[in-house]
Amino acid sequence: MDVTAWAIALMEFLGGPGTALVIAAEALFPPIPGEVLLPFAGVTAAAHDQHVLVPIVWTTLGSVLGGLGVYAAGRALGLRRTTALVRRVPLLEEKDVTLAMRFFERWGFPAVALARFVPMVRTFISIPAGIEKMPVWMFALATGLGSAIWNAVFVVAGYAFGLAGGEALEGFVRIYSSVVAGIGILALVGLATQRIRSRRDRAGADDGAGADAPGSDAPSTLEE
Repeated sequence: MDVTAWAIALMEFLGGPGTALVIAAEALFPPIPGEVLLPFAGVTAAAHDQHVLVPIVWTTLGSVLGGLGVYAAGRALGLRRTTALVRRVPLLEEKDVTLAMRFFERWGFPAVALARFVPMVRTFISIPAGIEKMPVWMFALATGLGSAIWNAVFVVAGYAFGLAGGEALEGFVRIYSSVVAGIGILALVGLATQRIRSRRDRAGADDGAGADAPGSDAPSTLEE
């Protein structure tokens, strides 16, 4: 069972709390594809005759809890230790933290809310919010507002197909899962390729700088 299948099974088994737990985990562990999971929260709610607001509330709660976890890590570690930690994480670079800090410093509350619409960015934006010690209530409000809007789009779509049932639901599940999985793979390959090239170019620049350093190619003055 892959991560997505496990997450959907947990959502079906635990209901609303399971949905919140899975969405919170998506914020802490971005490889779990939230955009795949959100429609299935709507499908499950429709299958159990729940109002569409029920899965929206649970998924938004999960988004806020997950965001608060990353926020707390950024607040506890601070900029220097966070940057040092990012250097050790594959496919992440120090400039990711720098860009997130600049984006947050410029836009603040809107940055946190709008970042919920973009995978990976939604996780990164919580770090500078914690480092800059944004008030917890304000961070939770911004995260909740952005998450509620973003989550509702996917949850309502899944809910509609869940009510339709039959072939419509089966077709939705099959096509949607395939499309999102394909996009996820392409995005991961693209990111990995870009980061590998970036590090290779930087290593080449460092080697060139070392070769051009004064005295690096100077002939020996020792006489035999």
